[in-house]
Order: sequence, then C-alpha cells, then structure tokens
Amino acid sequence: MSSYPSSVQLLDLFNWASPGMLVTDASGAVVLANKAATELLGNGAAVGTPLAGVLGVDDHDALLTAGAPVENREVAFAHPDFAAGYANLGFGEVNGATHGFWALRPITTHPTPSPTAGEGSSTAQAWIRQVDQPKESYLPVGEEAVELIRAYYDHCPVAIHLIEEDGTVAHANWKDIAIVGASEQPDSYVGHHIRRIYADQDVVEDFLGRWGEDAPIIDFRADFLNKGARVPVVIFSTAKVEDNKLRNTRCFVFPDSHPDRKRDKVKALDLNF
Repeated sequence: MSSYPSSVQLLDLFNWASPGMLVTDASGAVVLANKAATELLGNGAAVGTPLAGVLGVDDHDALLTAGAPVENREVAFAHPDFAAGYANLGFGEVNGATHGFWALRPITTHPTPSPTAGEGSSTAQAWIRQVDQPKESYLPVGEEAVELIRAYYDHCPVAIHLIEEDGTVAHANWKDIAIVGASEQPDSYVGHHIRRIYADQDVVEDFLGRWGEDAPIIDFRADFLNKGARVPVVIFSTAKVEDNKLRNTRCFVFPDSHPDRKRDKVKALDLNF
C-alpha cells in the first residue's frame, strides 16, 4: 500500500468526508464519528452509543466473530430525508483492541452532477450542503484521533484516494488499490493520473474540472477499470480547495449495490442547482 496521507490530510478527510465515517469498539459502541455521521444518525453517533442497534444491524456479534469485511449492508438512518442507505464495515486492531470501521452512504434521488436539464434540485445536493454547513454540536476531531483514522484507512472496506491538482493519485488505501486491480503492483496506479482508471473519459474529464472548483460529486454511478474489465462503483467525492487551488480530494468509492443500473452521465454546467 502507498504511504499514508499526512495527519492534516487524514483529519480533513475524516472530518469533512461526504459519507458517514465511524469507529466503534469491540462491543459496537461509537468511539469516533465524523460530521456526515452525526447528520445521518443524530444522537445515534454520540460516543458510547451502540451503533449496530441504531442502524438496525442485529447480527453485529456474528459479524465481529467472522471478522470478514461487509459491503453494502442495508441500514436505517435517523435523518428524516435520508432514512435509508448502506453500510460497509471492517474490523481491525488498534493497540491490541478490536475496533469496527464503518462507512455509511445515503440513498439520493439522483446524483450530482446531474445529467438532465430541468431535473431540479437533487437530494444529493441537499446532502452535501448539510454536511458542509457548520454546526455547533459537531467539534472536528484533532490530532488525538489520527491513529484511529489511520486504522480506518487500513481496515474499512471502502476505496479511498486523494488526488492532487494535476490529477495524480497521491494516496490510495488497500481497497482502492484492489478495486482497480493494482494490489500486486500499487505503484502502477498510485503516482499516476486518475484518468487511466475511468472507463468513460468524458466523466473523469468533467470531474477534473469540478474538483478544482470545489464542486461535489455525490452518489454518482460510474465504471472503474480493473485490468480492462468494467467495475460498477458509486462515488462520493469532495475537495479541499484553498486560495483557489486544489489541495487534495476526498474520494470515497463504493462497490455498487446495484451494478446493473445504468451509469450516470455528466453535463458541462449544473444550471439547475
């Protein structure tokens, strides 16, 4: 696997990612939750809360015993506008103690960017506005959380990569490297342009412009390439932009729970939003 992102990048990734990110202890109680998780779950994301019960996952102990990654598990959220979605869950040890690492993605009406003129405001846009909105009840995590975030990067079965201003993949976790078929040679992917892993070049070219403008890509169905084969994925991606310059992206890529669905398209301008 490539080197870890810096502590600053990891904290930015965790605090302001568009999917919900949580860490639980061996009992399933919340240890750490990001802003998106608090929006989806409300008090259910509070430290010490039994997360599996909040999500409606009634076989947590069996999943813990099995220890295998779980992908696209249907779960329930407390948010009135985003009551349903999916969870990915992996387990790993931090300082000798078992933890659970969760990634939550809400279901939206249609993605952003939207391909269809006159489609109107999507719940994907509403979701990212809510994640980005400051909230007194959410205090961003600091340096004390970096070790757990590194473990999240290592164990949660969701693909994560950070892209630089020129489109180079600067960092990618194990799942991201695996999803594009580069596990045996990570350097054949990391350090190269992101363009090469997208099956549809019009999509990635559109995305490259959006990242530089801090425009979100939420609940977007696309195809990655794994040694020439198409891999259906769902993308949740935002960017850290400072002084009109892209510092890095926060790209989360989920194996598609509905791989037979039509892939989403892009258009040059989102005039409806």
